[in-house]
Amino acid sequence: MNFNKDRFANFATYDLTINKSFYRNMAIVTLAGAVCIALIGFFARYSMYSSIINGGMSGPAFAYTPDPNSLEGYNWMYLTALFELGFFLIMLEIFAGCWAHNLRNKQGRIMELTMPATNLEKFTWHALLMLTGGLILCIVSLLVADGLNALLTLITYGAENGVTSLTASVFEMCSYKNIIHINLSLSGGASFNAGENPADPVFDAFTVLLFGTVFCHIMIYALGNAFKYKYNIILTYVALQVLGTIGSVLFFICLAAGANMPTMMDMSSLSEEDAIQAAIITFYVLAAVVFAIGAFFLWWSYNRYTKAQITSTFNK
Repeated sequence: MNFNKDRFANFATYDLTINKSFYRNMAIVTLAGAVCIALIGFFARYSMYSSIINGGMSGPAFAYTPDPNSLEGYNWMYLTALFELGFFLIMLEIFAGCWAHNLRNKQGRIMELTMPATNLEKFTWHALLMLTGGLILCIVSLLVADGLNALLTLITYGAENGVTSLTASVFEMCSYKNIIHINLSLSGGASFNAGENPADPVFDAFTVLLFGTVFCHIMIYALGNAFKYKYNIILTYVALQVLGTIGSVLFFICLAAGANMPTMMDMSSLSEEDAIQAAIITFYVLAAVVFAIGAFFLWWSYNRYTKAQITSTFNK
């Protein structure tokens, strides 16, 4: 394939110059959203802690404060981390749905398609900026929000009481194993340490499957932008909801129809070790499949980009 670094750099410079307001606004929204969530989480924890200390609430009912007579509650970051994670996932979907924003109107398509650069060079720039760059922007925004949360915590509670990292909590929430551990500890059930539970490899495999599913999901939004340049994010979301509803109905129909059919493998006949191994293999195979599907959607997006026209019935 014909890929020239100088042409790539020239196109990147042109795009950043022409669309600097668009990229700046995207960065501001991402940073502001992360900071707002961190601030809301901090003041919510402070409000709950103050109410419990003052006798307004009963401590054991609130996961934020396992000990109402101590300062542990303000350090509990997982709920805030969960909202940060959800916000970043939404932003990654938006980034993926905006990679072809230059093609929104006829004048933009004329400029984009007549630029002295190959389709591969232009698409690579868009993909790197909106997908990889969007992920880096989310991480930077998280670090800024974490720093602000730490500053407020130090001012309010003092350095001697310690500060829990919001960034570390977000990355812990990315692991299915850690989510199970957090849920068990909050519910008062038996907890486990990493490496001590025989099911840990299953959780690790399922985490890889989750990451593959998220990657595939984001690539669907990228493909949606390759087909439709305007309102594509909304249309992709609606399409996913419709397909999800249809898939759920078909799943339960098949489940009901096959309830009395013999299965290929009776899991109850397997030993615990064999069952765990079977689950691990299944999750890794499914992860490989969804990663491959996501990669195919990315290639399809590029294929659609190479066939973009200045005027078409679908994109006027």
